[in-house]
Formats: sequence, C-alpha cells, structure tokens
Amino acid sequence: MNKPDTSKFDYQYGIFAKIGITYDTIGSRYWTNKQIKHWMDLNNVKYENTDKRIDLVERIKQAGYK
Repeated sequence: MNKPDTSKFDYQYGIFAKIGITYDTIGSRYWTNKQIKHWMDLNNVKYENTDKRIDLVERIKQAGYK
C-alpha cells in the first residue's frame, strides 16, 4: 500500500490540527490535556504526568507524528 509523503505537512494536519485549535474559538473542538494524553496512550507515545501542553506537543513531534 502506498503511503502519502508526509514530509511536507509541517505539523498542520492530523493530531496537530486538533490540538492546535485555541480555546477561545467559538464552536471549536478544543482538546484538553487529558484528551491529548488519552490519544498518546492509544498511540504508545510516552509522556510524564507533570507535562504541560507544550511538552505534550513536543513529545508527539519527537515520536515522529506530523
């Protein structure tokens, strides 16, 4: 099966599109840190319980998601 070239996505699709939405956007689908950690658990991405949102995003990037 051919996979699309994801090298040029620059963190604007997939999980990053979901967690990049700001809380103050009306009608947004804002993800809380708890929801991000749940997604990370499902995708076997390691994190610390004390991680802040920016730390969680960085760990997702380090895991290879784009």
